[in-house]
Amino acid sequence: VFYGIFAISQLLSPLLPAALVIGQSVAATRLRKKKIYCVDPQRIMTAGKVQVLCADKTGTLTRDNLEHYGGRCIDPATGKFVEFTSDLLATDRLFQQAVASCHAVADLNGQLIGNPVDIEQFRASKATIDPQPEYLDAIQTAPDTNLGKIHVVRRFQFVHARASMSVVILDESTGKLHVFVKGSFERLKAISSARSVPADYDEACADLAREGCYVLAFAHKTLDTADPARVGEFTQDELESGCDMLGLLVFKNMLKSDTAQAIAELKHGSTRTVMITGDTALTGIVIARQCGMIPENTRVLLGECKTPADEIQWVDVDTREPVADIQPHLAELGSDGFSTTELAVGGAAFERLCATGEIDTLLFKIRVFARMKPTHKVECVEHHMKYAVTAMCGDGGNDSLALRAAHVGIALSDAEASI
Repeated sequence: VFYGIFAISQLLSPLLPAALVIGQSVAATRLRKKKIYCVDPQRIMTAGKVQVLCADKTGTLTRDNLEHYGGRCIDPATGKFVEFTSDLLATDRLFQQAVASCHAVADLNGQLIGNPVDIEQFRASKATIDPQPEYLDAIQTAPDTNLGKIHVVRRFQFVHARASMSVVILDESTGKLHVFVKGSFERLKAISSARSVPADYDEACADLAREGCYVLAFAHKTLDTADPARVGEFTQDELESGCDMLGLLVFKNMLKSDTAQAIAELKHGSTRTVMITGDTALTGIVIARQCGMIPENTRVLLGECKTPADEIQWVDVDTREPVADIQPHLAELGSDGFSTTELAVGGAAFERLCATGEIDTLLFKIRVFARMKPTHKVECVEHHMKYAVTAMCGDGGNDSLALRAAHVGIALSDAEASI
């Protein structure tokens, strides 16, 4: 054995490691010319062997900036939805104030800085930011709304674990303090008073999601005190509890012009593509179908549960019929030899599958992982890495952990911080 190893070592040039390093450096230079910056050249060789590509949705598969589509308010007298409208200025006064103030947008020398969704929301309100606020921020509402100036007294930033954010504002025209909460429609339903949630709330949100819309919900309550100095005495949970549902703000999620072509090229190269998104599952399924990630005429079964301790309920997203046993559907093969059924799961269902160990069996049957928190994205990527060379592609801060965990991380950005 020793002489065999010795003979082989004589055939290998001692300069081979140096040649590999030089090759990686040359490859990194070529990528840089295409505005692709690599911080770990050793990953370049791995990138050529990727078998599974996990992709975020918003800003990765779809355009960076969502397009404001409209809103649907709730009539406080009846507790029912009013008609959908694309004109935000025609909605309820409180809803307009919520849209104008419940965000973390800043004005830097005339340029709006912040989360793209927040920026589009603020632009839809047609409000402006006062450069000399009396409190945390001052919002000057659109002149034709007669809403006056809004002072943001306190703000709780958006947290992925809560799926919501909130602000306390002082309405200058009335002198009252209001709490506005914004977040996912599931989260807002959970914290809002039951009497303020329409009976068809879930159905209305699901219908919008089936159109490929990005849906945010708003809730509100008026504080008993009118003294801004006392706002600091309350915790976030205390301020957000007992709110009444206000309505839904809806954005259109449009595919990037080259997404479908990129997915087709990856599939042609036998690379499996998977979506891992923080958005709702129905919206993710619509986008996956539009870009070709889910083939045409493919049945999609959605698995969801309220908590990881509950059993997963499977539903056919097209017929809306419950499915008791998914295995017969997964066993059905098309003329191309592939299954005619794809799976999609929500964040709680993903946790349930991980806890029971079923994730290893169903992993390569699931095409869309939805309502995924940053830690969920890491777990999902790591599960794929057990079986294949896995890449993660994303654009937001909530993707950063998964980008670092994957064999290859691809961060999309207009800035040079993109990797």
